Amino acid sequence: MGSAVIESMSENLIDFKLSPMMSFALFGVTGAIVFRVINTLDGMVGFKTKEHINTGWFSANLDNVVNFIPTRLTALLMIVAAAMLRMDAKNAWRIARRDHRKTPSRNHGWPMGAVAGALRIQLEKPGQYILGDALEPLTGKKVLGALRIRDVTIVLWGLICVAVIVLVRLFWFTPI
Repeated sequence: MGSAVIESMSENLIDFKLSPMMSFALFGVTGAIVFRVINTLDGMVGFKTKEHINTGWFSANLDNVVNFIPTRLTALLMIVAAAMLRMDAKNAWRIARRDHRKTPSRNHGWPMGAVAGALRIQLEKPGQYILGDALEPLTGKKVLGALRIRDVTIVLWGLICVAVIVLVRLFWFTPI
């Protein structure tokens, strides 16, 4: 149960918080809405059934493209957060690099691996993948640790977004 909570938190952090924040920082409200439309289409029809395979292929791959940089940046920020929280940042980097390809998603293995490594736990979706090493047991305290990593990552991401907003406004919207 704890594994599913941490995995879901890691995936949803990108899809529902960080990527929309960066889309807004770069492209304003329109960018955030476009991102949410792409992500929602992926969730609804992305490779789901024979009926939706053509639409699903496009939306799933478009979602992979728009999340390519945010997922990797999220993993790096999770490693920084782990270091700030005095967790195992070195192991977070090692596991993210080693295990990111084990998930069906091209992107979500990065942050899930980073969290598993930082917490020194193993995350498993039976029959699908195993991320990390079971160096310590997965307990409720580990779930709380994952939430602390998430919270610090959101703050770091927010600081980056503020910097991006300032830079975008300075260079893209300067009067001639």
